[in-house]
Amino acid sequence: MRRLIQLTFFVVTLSLLACQSKEEPLTRESRLSKGHQLIDQGRWNEAIRYLTKLEQQDPHLHVRLALASAYAGRAGVRIEKIYSFVTVRNLKPMAVSLSAVRVDQKTQELMQVLGRYAAQWEKIPEVQAEGREDLTRALQVLAAQPEAGARLYAATLRVVLLKSVVNEGLLNWQVVRSQKICSDMVQPYFEWALQLVDHLIVISEDLTSAFPEKKSEFIRYTEDLQRFKKEAEAIPWPQEKICF
Repeated sequence: MRRLIQLTFFVVTLSLLACQSKEEPLTRESRLSKGHQLIDQGRWNEAIRYLTKLEQQDPHLHVRLALASAYAGRAGVRIEKIYSFVTVRNLKPMAVSLSAVRVDQKTQELMQVLGRYAAQWEKIPEVQAEGREDLTRALQVLAAQPEAGARLYAATLRVVLLKSVVNEGLLNWQVVRSQKICSDMVQPYFEWALQLVDHLIVISEDLTSAFPEKKSEFIRYTEDLQRFKKEAEAIPWPQEKICF
């Protein structure tokens, strides 16, 4: 009887071990795959809910990148297209006719570079107010990540935000210009311009982390922006209303 009990126990143990071996270990990659599937299917709300819960359990870089991508996707900025406007060198510059102007070679080269950046600016997607809120949430998700890839992704999202803020401000300015311009109407746009400088400073700081080999260049650029902002803020604003 004892041998029968021992044999039965041995068989049951083997059966349990066999069942366990067939179960897939629940790894980070397997959990993330569901989030990626939701993103690929454009099910943004479900992806955000799922990845938010996963990030609370496992605040890993890859999880946070996926969650940020879900927020960006809901804003209309897809991760597979997000770097399409980063590379400038392969873009054809916008046509600039210099036939009627006598300029030297360096000026012509400068015009070509500016044309490339203008073409690049046109490729950047533009999002509305609701989409900007999602991009801001994506940046909050990535805020604590020092890795170069995360900082480059954050900088790219900030550029999308920057373009939307710039275009909205310029559109409003066109409306203001159709009226008599007074100092109290101009001041909000002065403050708006300083906010754009703040955007550029943060982008430069992100790029400093994303490209350590160019750290000194980006630090110098950041310092120039900070100096410009300080000088602009020191300009006295007229106390009385002045119209032009």
